[in-house]
Amino acid sequence: NVGDAAMKKASKEASKLGNQVKNMERGLGCLGFIGGVLTAGASFLGMMNILNPLGFVVEAYTFLFGIAIALIEMQNQCLPLSFLERWARFMTTLGGRGVFYVYVGSLSIAKSTFLSFAVGAYMMGVGCLYIISVCRSSSVTEREMTESGGA
Repeated sequence: NVGDAAMKKASKEASKLGNQVKNMERGLGCLGFIGGVLTAGASFLGMMNILNPLGFVVEAYTFLFGIAIALIEMQNQCLPLSFLERWARFMTTLGGRGVFYVYVGSLSIAKSTFLSFAVGAYMMGVGCLYIISVCRSSSVTEREMTESGGA
């Protein structure tokens, strides 16, 4: 039956795509974890300048964001997914994480030190990779559905 064959092929391709997405998420998670640690470290160093109270507050927020990113990227071992679903639902999707990472990177870049600029550029790059991966996986899924006759 042609319909059964098409369904089997679509199922096989969807499974293959799912495995590719899992591998991509794992790699992006490592990049995100490294970025979170770097962000927290650079912000911690920036907090040493206590002569600038507003700068201290920005550094403290960025430090907390870096710690949160590192915890989130540790494959939910330290921070349960239910916590994220309740308090930061956008962080449960790759696109939401990407936008947040771009935001944190822009905060770091705005601090005007070389280290903060480098870490911020890295975080913005990782955020863009997350966003691109969402766009890429959705276009591949759409193409697979069209080719298999599902749409």
